Amino acid sequence: MAFTKETIVMSPVKAMAYKEFSDRLKSRWVAVITVGFTVLTVVVIYFGSAASGVVSFRNMGATVASLTSLVVYFIPMLALTLGGGVIADERDRHTLDLYLSSPITAAEFILGKYIGLAVSLALPLLLGFSIPGLLLLFKTGFFSSFGSYIVFVVNSVALGMVFLSISFLTSSMFYDRGKVVGFTVLVWLFFTIVYDLGLAGVLIATKGALSPGTFAVMLLLNPVDVYRILNFTTIGEYSVLMGLASVDVPGFIRPSVLWAVTIMWIAAPLLAAYYFFKKRYMA
Repeated sequence: MAFTKETIVMSPVKAMAYKEFSDRLKSRWVAVITVGFTVLTVVVIYFGSAASGVVSFRNMGATVASLTSLVVYFIPMLALTLGGGVIADERDRHTLDLYLSSPITAAEFILGKYIGLAVSLALPLLLGFSIPGLLLLFKTGFFSSFGSYIVFVVNSVALGMVFLSISFLTSSMFYDRGKVVGFTVLVWLFFTIVYDLGLAGVLIATKGALSPGTFAVMLLLNPVDVYRILNFTTIGEYSVLMGLASVDVPGFIRPSVLWAVTIMWIAAPLLAAYYFFKKRYMA
């Protein structure tokens, strides 16, 4: 790690965050993800209705529905990949011992790295959604419903923060990089595909006897489902609800509750990552 005069006078958290973000800028990771995500978003917005024989910019509800399908698979994998090697990389470069021998606490190490990577992830997502969003706005003229698109973007960034937090926990739990990569893939498969299939199996096994409240609580145990419900309860486009999020939403599932659950999904894995890191490396 190369320290400059600026980083020396920073707090450990700021210095760590600055280094992580600057490393992603220098490696062009931010630029590549921004361009790739922008192109992918434009393609989804314009060609999302190709199956019906029509390609064009559509209304905001259909656009959010199509982009939600993209987000629930792409952003979790991107976040898990970004943060999965946060500790293994430092250990492989033999810089982890340098950090551990310096006057920095486990909390400062984890928090600094998380903030730096969070900015590195949020910036490409915001730019990647903003450019196509403005294009959609001027092509369709849906100025009154553009606020819904902004809410969708904020929710999507929050989903990225959740899985970035989970990636820190994964990196702290396993010492071997191969195990980190393997477990990261399993985590992605579990939350994006397997969990909802399991819930569908529960519905079939109980023959629909499961109460809507119980089923809603089970949905809250998956951050991807929380994201889906948060999108459409906030926006109000119930007609475009997809998958398991299309079940009846009980009255207690409000945006404030969903945001509280989302914050818990960000904080809990990060706190657990701090615990495992401190116990393994700084005990």
